[in-house]
Amino acid sequence: MDVERSFCSAPVLDVEVIFRVPDAVTDGSLIDSLLDEQGDLSAVERFAQLHEKVAEPLQARYYSALMPAGPPGPGQQFAFEVDLDRCSGCKACVTACHELNGLDEDETWRAVGLLQGGTSALPVLQHVTSACHHCLDPACLYGCPVNAYEKDPVTGIVKHLDDQCIGCQYCIFKCPYDVPKYNKKRGIVRKCDMCSDRLAAGEAPACVQACPTGAIRIRVVDRQEVVEDCEANLFLPGAPEPDYTLPTTAYKTSRALPRNLLPADHYAVSAGHGHRALVAMLVLTQMSVGTFVMDLVIDLMADGVPMRGIRPIRVIAAFLVAVLGMVAAVGHLGRPLYAFRAMIGLRTSWLSREILAFGLFAGLAAAYGADVWLRHLGVSVPGVRDVLQPAAALAGLAGVFCSVMIYVDTRRAFWNLPLTGFKFFMTGVVLGVPAAVFVSLLGAAWSETITVAEIMEGFGRRLLQGLVAATLVKLAVEALVLTHLRDKKHTPLKRTALLLTGELALMAVGRVIAGVLGGIVLPGLLLAEVGPTGFGVAFTGVVMGLVLVFTLLGELLERHLFFTAAVAPKMPGAMAP
Repeated sequence: MDVERSFCSAPVLDVEVIFRVPDAVTDGSLIDSLLDEQGDLSAVERFAQLHEKVAEPLQARYYSALMPAGPPGPGQQFAFEVDLDRCSGCKACVTACHELNGLDEDETWRAVGLLQGGTSALPVLQHVTSACHHCLDPACLYGCPVNAYEKDPVTGIVKHLDDQCIGCQYCIFKCPYDVPKYNKKRGIVRKCDMCSDRLAAGEAPACVQACPTGAIRIRVVDRQEVVEDCEANLFLPGAPEPDYTLPTTAYKTSRALPRNLLPADHYAVSAGHGHRALVAMLVLTQMSVGTFVMDLVIDLMADGVPMRGIRPIRVIAAFLVAVLGMVAAVGHLGRPLYAFRAMIGLRTSWLSREILAFGLFAGLAAAYGADVWLRHLGVSVPGVRDVLQPAAALAGLAGVFCSVMIYVDTRRAFWNLPLTGFKFFMTGVVLGVPAAVFVSLLGAAWSETITVAEIMEGFGRRLLQGLVAATLVKLAVEALVLTHLRDKKHTPLKRTALLLTGELALMAVGRVIAGVLGGIVLPGLLLAEVGPTGFGVAFTGVVMGLVLVFTLLGELLERHLFFTAAVAPKMPGAMAP
């Protein structure tokens, strides 16, 4: 009843005032009225005004114990500390990081994993929260070709410079903890920066504020102590070896963890990303270098065989294949318009060195091709060919070596130096031989100075014999990884072997079939085809074309397996948020 009386007795005039045109407006003082209206602050503005003189963040009393007393001093830096005894795996840290940093829907900078072990009588499950470890020797920073990473000299925080990034994703290969994340929508990589803007204002990072059990904190660490801990492998069970990047995150526990503690996904294997653009780039550039080197080999093998009209086509074909490979590489970039930045990191990045080497190879190959073509037209410059031909070949081989080191530098087991180096250089041989022979045969079809039979007898047969031998050796070496199926430990190479005999078995069988057809069966057919009239022109040309097609297909499949069968290291048992 009181409520009804109060409502009924409300002044009616107040309602009328709302709909009545103000007298001030009718008197011509509209400007004064609008100024009065603007003087009424919004809720956000009133909140900001109310707290503008507050000396510390409003929630500081809740997390002050989780923050260091002061900034890092000389030889120190900020670092995460995780109390494993408190981590419940609730993923509040993941959600807070996502929301407060404004990440995209499928983007995460912090993850929660699971370790398991113990015995059937006393099983142990341990949740682990992880983000960027802000390493003392960050692999992402030293591998980036555009210097899109920097390590703050005072705080030690490793920051990613989004505006500088071209989206090459090499930092993802380099980081052993799976920290940098590629954002396809933006075409760049992004990562945790320890909420550096909040830290600068004395506020705790999002994950620290959100953890309901206080399992995450920020501490100041001595860099020398971090080095000593990493040398003693004091990091986390199931995590990659810390001696590579010297991670600063400390995982603490008062319990004795069981010796058999392993990531929950330790025995799970799944194929990696195929990186088709990189597959095309690697195979085509190595094919181009191989073809160019074969030009040198043919000069030595076919002394006295007339090459007028043949060499220009072979050299130009090698150059065009190299250009096609470098164009394919641009397709891997998230921001291809900024590809010109890729040599900024020449001092530390193998990727920058690869670009320089192949750029030099393309330039020298073009100059050599121009000289060869001018010679074909009757114009020659003495001594130019003797310099340009070996210089271009050496630059191409240097480019292939840089390609090898790009992947060796990631320290993945399947991308070790002996195996990767062998594969990459042998791809140049396996593709360079059929490419050089096939293009030479095409040139012979328009030449009046040399025949198909002369090409095959002059150098073709011996090159095909070398192709058969190279293919047999290459396929045998590639198959050696399957011997790791007998490993007792579930090593990365054993996981690779399981992938090649399981999820990727069809692709692996296709690679062998294509390799055998292109590198053994069809060349053998040409080597056996001898008659009173020599090699048939049409038969030889068609079969040689098939040799090139099948060897190229086999190498493309091999390089696809190179990426998909490589087991990437990461933090233990990392699960989706």
